[in-house]
Amino acid sequence: MRDEVSIVVPTFREAANVPTLVHRVDAALSRKNIDWELILVDDDSNDGVETIVAEMARHLPVRVETRRGAPRDLSLSVLLGMRLARFDRLVVMDADLSHPPEQIIDLLGDLDVDCDMAVGSRYASGASVDQGWAWHRRLISKIGTGLARPLANCGDPLSGFFATDRRRLPDLAELRPLGYKIALELMVRWRLRVRDVPIRFGDRSRGESKMSWRTHRDFLRHLCRLYAHRIREMVRGPCRDDRAA
Repeated sequence: MRDEVSIVVPTFREAANVPTLVHRVDAALSRKNIDWELILVDDDSNDGVETIVAEMARHLPVRVETRRGAPRDLSLSVLLGMRLARFDRLVVMDADLSHPPEQIIDLLGDLDVDCDMAVGSRYASGASVDQGWAWHRRLISKIGTGLARPLANCGDPLSGFFATDRRRLPDLAELRPLGYKIALELMVRWRLRVRDVPIRFGDRSRGESKMSWRTHRDFLRHLCRLYAHRIREMVRGPCRDDRAA
């Protein structure tokens, strides 16, 4: 039986990066004889991504789902992609090429070991970060990671590059993510067994970062929710109602 994986990529104004991303995924996975599909979940970018994907879909297993009439939200885009996926093994990654598609193989390999989530880590031994990554982005990442680490047994709990198996996850409708850190939501609320996989983290070469003060505000609100959840667990023990709180 051939390996199978669905790759979920949330996008907003990333059309320029999509062809390179898809071709690199194809090169990496086809070489390993893996059946794959790539699902772009787009927050109504209106940048021509549907046309680009329609042309590529003539030859490659890529499709786009556009979220119209809904607030832009990366986590909700990822959850939608997970629900639409054909295969149970899932990889989530960014479209800006900061996550190397060639290392999807590494994530899947570690997922087959005794863990529920393999996380592409910028901070694990053997990882590297592009020297072009701006100093203020590095600083913000370090601060955010330090705030989140007490919640999760993971070296890079804010990573957006991870693999998991849908059969090991809860009912996705019960999750309440806020902002863009869906992996952290899964780790904390469902105490997933996590394995760090060192990656070569790159800087985007096209397009602009979507980070804003609202992004950072939502992250802090999300952290507060998760710390409150963890405190309730410590006081009363884990229960299903708390996980949905």
